[in-house]
Amino acid sequence: MADKKKPIITKYSDTEWEFIYPPTIDNEKVYNEYWEGVEHLGYNDISAEKIFISLIKRFPFYIDAYNHLSIAFKNQKKHFESFVTAEKVYNMGKSFFPKEFDFQKDKLIWAILDNRPFLRSCQIFGLECQEQKDYKNAIEVYNEILQINKNDNQGIRYLVLECLFALKDYEGTEDFLNKFEDDWSIEFSYGKLVVEVLKNNIDEAKNLLNKALEINPYLPNEIIKDKHIPPPPHRIPKEPHFKAGIPIGSIQQAFDHWKRNKTLYRQKKVINFFKLNNTSA
Repeated sequence: MADKKKPIITKYSDTEWEFIYPPTIDNEKVYNEYWEGVEHLGYNDISAEKIFISLIKRFPFYIDAYNHLSIAFKNQKKHFESFVTAEKVYNMGKSFFPKEFDFQKDKLIWAILDNRPFLRSCQIFGLECQEQKDYKNAIEVYNEILQINKNDNQGIRYLVLECLFALKDYEGTEDFLNKFEDDWSIEFSYGKLVVEVLKNNIDEAKNLLNKALEINPYLPNEIIKDKHIPPPPHRIPKEPHFKAGIPIGSIQQAFDHWKRNKTLYRQKKVINFFKLNNTSA
């Protein structure tokens, strides 16, 4: 029999709120079952799907079960199912908010662990919208996350930037970049440069190039290549079989960033700029 106890959202300071889950969900037995499903993701997604569906049947308001069911569907290329599941849990999570919660001033911060499932659901739904090229809706969802969790522990601002570039809204892109003046990530350092290139402000783009190269010296070479071949995984010395992720400033980061933004970087103006001004690694 399904347990239909819903999470509640309560206020614990002037502007900060938190999700509180019912004990039927918030317990070790259910938690272990959920994590078993998470561990199957990417390896046995059919098994993960079954685990999350079982949890949802018993606990129909278990946000993170829906989140990871959507991921299990996506991993199996069940794109319709992943989108519908993401949309459902996003809307369900929004329905839990009391009328008193003001999305313009109140906060739901990532540091509170039980807030994370809803914040994840927003990101997953935003990514689904972005994948379907519904960039405006994706930006709306992403901005909602940035409004209630300004620390942006999820890297949402980089997804907003991708969407703005996809829309070719270069004025909006520039305004957004200026909101994060201290962000010197590969996304923002090269983003600022590319905006100037696309606006034909070549001198300003050249001024930004040295700083961008400090952040990642390999991206210009990746942009001007005729063929883009994934680099070998980054390895730790004496650990030849261990993939050590994607280090900041690495050739792996350059390829990964180019791949996510290849439509932007395939524009002739951008390629020509880096061909003429390539002093990269």
